Amino acid sequence: MMAQVRRPDRGTLAGITVLVVLALGCALTYQHFASRLPDLNYQTLAATGEEGRMARDGLALAGFGESDGYDYVHTFTQVVAMKFLSDHEIAAFRQGQPSAARAKVAETPRGRVVAVVVKMASPQAARDAAAALDRLQVDAGMRRAPAPPGVHRVEIGGASPDGRVHYAHGQLLVRVDLAAAPGVPLGPAFTQVIGSQLEELSADA
Repeated sequence: MMAQVRRPDRGTLAGITVLVVLALGCALTYQHFASRLPDLNYQTLAATGEEGRMARDGLALAGFGESDGYDYVHTFTQVVAMKFLSDHEIAAFRQGQPSAARAKVAETPRGRVVAVVVKMASPQAARDAAAALDRLQVDAGMRRAPAPPGVHRVEIGGASPDGRVHYAHGQLLVRVDLAAAPGVPLGPAFTQVIGSQLEELSADA
């Protein structure tokens, strides 16, 4: 006599069907949400500290004053599009393979502040770029001024006094520029601006 093949009862089939549907649903849900997860390298998160600070991702800028609306800047390409860097400065940045970035332009009682922080390929790349950018400022006629360890500071006087600093913080390269307001002594004003930024990102000595 041939052995009878036992067929699964309806309850078993129903249970298997439910498990398959649940597994498929979980897979589709994960795929949907995974495709929408932001790249933390470029993510802008709500400020948790001083106004204007970009939290968690490390690309932090001080709250210099009322921003002119550059919160959309997430990449170095967008920094270039702001058109405040010279071609030589852009090339110096690109030597370090820049990627994520943040920018702020603010009108303050001390003057107009333009600040950027850019993620470079490595800490060494950030340090090298900061030094190269400093040399470009000196070549353009600016003079070096006393600064904290690791900070490259240059200034120029005359009818349009201006100060710039470049420094590295790990893989991050920071640049801050102050065009002093009329009647405002550049040196003390710029020292205060630099101090505000160093509270957010210290300089590698």
